[in-house]
Amino acid sequence: MVLSGLSKSLSSAMDKLMGKKIDKELILSLKNDIFKSLLEADIQFDIALQMADNLHKRALSEKTPVGTSRRNTMINIVYEELTSIMGGVQYPLNLSKGKTNVIMMIGIQGSGKTTTVGKLAHFLKQDKWKIGLVCTDTWRPGAYDQLKQLGDRIGVDVYGNPEEKNAVKLASNGIKQFKDEKNVIIVDTAGRHKEETELLKEMVKLQKKTKPDEIILVIDGTLGQSAYGQAKAFAKITNIGSIIVTKLDGTAKGGGAISAAAATSAPIKFIGTGEDIKDLEKFNPKGFAGRILGMGDLDAIIDEVKRAQIDLNEDRAMDMMKGNITYTDMLELFDSMNKMGGMRNLLTKLPGGISNSVDDNMLATSKDSMKSFKSIIFSMTKQERDAEVKLGKARIDRIARGSGVTPEKVKELINQKKVSEQMIRQMTKGKRRGKKGNQNNPLAGLLG
Repeated sequence: MVLSGLSKSLSSAMDKLMGKKIDKELILSLKNDIFKSLLEADIQFDIALQMADNLHKRALSEKTPVGTSRRNTMINIVYEELTSIMGGVQYPLNLSKGKTNVIMMIGIQGSGKTTTVGKLAHFLKQDKWKIGLVCTDTWRPGAYDQLKQLGDRIGVDVYGNPEEKNAVKLASNGIKQFKDEKNVIIVDTAGRHKEETELLKEMVKLQKKTKPDEIILVIDGTLGQSAYGQAKAFAKITNIGSIIVTKLDGTAKGGGAISAAAATSAPIKFIGTGEDIKDLEKFNPKGFAGRILGMGDLDAIIDEVKRAQIDLNEDRAMDMMKGNITYTDMLELFDSMNKMGGMRNLLTKLPGGISNSVDDNMLATSKDSMKSFKSIIFSMTKQERDAEVKLGKARIDRIARGSGVTPEKVKELINQKKVSEQMIRQMTKGKRRGKKGNQNNPLAGLLG
């Protein structure tokens, strides 16, 4: 998970509060630890200092509510301050029904901007918007071809002309072509650097000509501290309405991107969490802060369930919560998890840091593995599929022969089933006392 280093260091800092009397000295120590953690996560110095100072002042002045421990009060203060520096609340895109909305995408070359255009188009298409993509990048060879391939892949029309060298003309012609049949037109611009004067001037001309409803700055999550200066330079010459942070699936510290949002005074609205076209999710500061602090982000899971258009089966979900899942259930879980970006993507959003305690081999549910797992399950007897009998060595060997795989592969499926059960228990933990219904039961959405 992005900002995993920050998550571990903040958890370590909070653990120091366990079993100790929380006094001024301990609060000061906590402030210093958190300040150091924020800097190590590439959050800009002034922003990190402001959060640490706010935390220090609140910890000294706020009273602990009746029935709440002092430690939990401190954790809540850290959560609220972390949420604050990430924007505080969730913001939607500035789109309106009944009109042609124009989005202009800008960013530094290499930030993953064109790929993000494709991801955003796919995301909006799922919400029933009619999308048109316009390529105005006349500088990078193959820019139009890349966008066209993305458009063809997701079934979205693309306008461009590799022979035309006037970006403003390309934008104008593209919008003219799509305005009567599309209600969202995304204009992909050339990647640029804060020192590239001509490209920056071109960006200003594009803005004046296209009059976009929203300008989105794409920021590379691996940029670190330099993201702040880059974002500030863009903000000086154009009206940035929102930010999308890319490449948050690897080793990115991510704090630089958070700092970039502060530099532009524009909210982060989406984050890129992988290489697949569907690996784009709405950014919710509260949920993201919850992930960092190990509280989870079940709202994000529920949103992904809805977006994946998975049929909800509340009765089956309730049955599963009473005991172990079956291998028949596993077939449906594999299909659902694939739609939602895989098991690791789900586990990072669960409370309790479950993803950190699960073997990586069990999380590697690739498409090939899922295909093998399905063959294995289809080779089982009904009793085996319904998990009514234990899979001992003789059964494992017979199932392996019947499905054309090794016994080790069958054992891998058994382990995967255990991981799925662990995931389900974690998802339903603490929810059983709540209201009935799918809004409180993300598990239901994982079952077709």
